[in-house]
Amino acid sequence: MSIQNDQATDKQGSGLGIIMRLFWMVFGNLVLFISIMFIFQHEGGVFHTADVVFWITAAALVLVRYLDIKVCGGLTATGLRASMAHWIKYAAILLISSTAVWILAHAVNYLVVNR
Repeated sequence: MSIQNDQATDKQGSGLGIIMRLFWMVFGNLVLFISIMFIFQHEGGVFHTADVVFWITAAALVLVRYLDIKVCGGLTATGLRASMAHWIKYAAILLISSTAVWILAHAVNYLVVNR
């Protein structure tokens, strides 16, 4: 039993695991936030580079979280062992909230900036 725990701890503490966790917890969300700020402020056409960056980042967050759980023995933000149920919940919340924020950003941009 301790051998399995040691192997799980090694995966979780690996450089790749730490990078993945930092991406889905911090850096990826920061990129989403910055993209939304660019969408708010964009003058001109409806869609632009910030939209592409936003959706690629959202997809990357879902994929990296999946790989973190499957390959690196990922943990939750509170330090518990993550399961596929955690991933499904994370993916659903991320995609639904990202879509809502993206629509809201475009609506505000259209009503405030591009008038």
